Amino acid sequence: MASSVAIPQDIIDNVVEAVGNDKHVLKKCALVSSSFLRPSRKQLFSEISLRSNRDSKRFHQFLVQNPVIQSFVKNIAIIQHWGSKTSEFQNSTSLLAILRLPFSRLESLSITCAHRDSWNWNSFSYELKDALSNIIHSPTLKTLYLEGLFNVPITLFLGVHLTNLELDSLSPNDFDGEQSSSLTPAASKGVATTASHTVIDQCRWYLSKGVDGTRCPTSVYISLIGDMEGPTEPIFLPFMCRLRSFEINIAEFVVNLGILSFLMRSLCVSLTSPATLEHLKFKIYFRGNDNRYRYGFYKDLRDADVWNHLDLIITHPTGSRLQRVDIDIDYTFRYNDDTRTPNNNEILKIVLDALPLLREKGILFVEVKVGQ
Repeated sequence: MASSVAIPQDIIDNVVEAVGNDKHVLKKCALVSSSFLRPSRKQLFSEISLRSNRDSKRFHQFLVQNPVIQSFVKNIAIIQHWGSKTSEFQNSTSLLAILRLPFSRLESLSITCAHRDSWNWNSFSYELKDALSNIIHSPTLKTLYLEGLFNVPITLFLGVHLTNLELDSLSPNDFDGEQSSSLTPAASKGVATTASHTVIDQCRWYLSKGVDGTRCPTSVYISLIGDMEGPTEPIFLPFMCRLRSFEINIAEFVVNLGILSFLMRSLCVSLTSPATLEHLKFKIYFRGNDNRYRYGFYKDLRDADVWNHLDLIITHPTGSRLQRVDIDIDYTFRYNDDTRTPNNNEILKIVLDALPLLREKGILFVEVKVGQ
């Protein structure tokens, strides 16, 4: 009679790992035998999503009963979806209880508010703020994604060590909270000194997303653009201090690039020595409703204050390591006169002429295309 052959555990682990994130298959693998259960659970619970009080309560009970699962969790996503009540979820005791658990291998935290009323950090309980802050400052955390929050305190980022920071639908004005919005190194040397211990390798800042990578502007975004029309003092942002790569994605539905200038000036006052910045990237999406926007768009590009600050960054000590600057412009006009076509070369010339120092150094790469 043929005897059964024991499969080495490392082979089983590799087989389950090859399944990837297919939860349906992973659940079946977990039922095969005790040898398959642990690696299957390790994959199944590597990422958890918390979307409601009910989810949080049920999952907290499961984690308490199975503490080994806590060491499997690498990514936590807190999602405030459209159908839920904002205050009910953010004040959930079960959510707080989960965030207080010792996730020893947690690498990524994302907080997403898709609700029409964004989350206000100041409305969080002291306990919830403390729990989130502890996770963000955890030595294992590598990626932080924030979407739809406002009144985020600048001090939250002091001393953090991250590989990736992604900000979505947050304006610079949202970084306030208990700190003054006019915080600068000159105004607060203590904070600037502490910020020198803040290391964030890459930052991507999405000011708007939706069709073709852009989202239709919210009322908050429109008011932000309006606020940026006049001169605005740059602010010191700790997460910019030691950046290696900085990418800004902006969708322009009105003719105004003032926010890019603001962010560029804030970057210049936030960078610290020794130089770390190697890559800058701007992605500009513009959607004009009709032909009236065409002239305004060209004029705005030509007169944009951001080009001066961008071109001069290589003359600063903190910009000495800059190796590449990408500017991608994706635009569409709905013309009243179909005989008029967009002129990519004209837009390209406007941008190139505005950045002579970057051109001379040979690190400027500009792409202009007409969107669909």
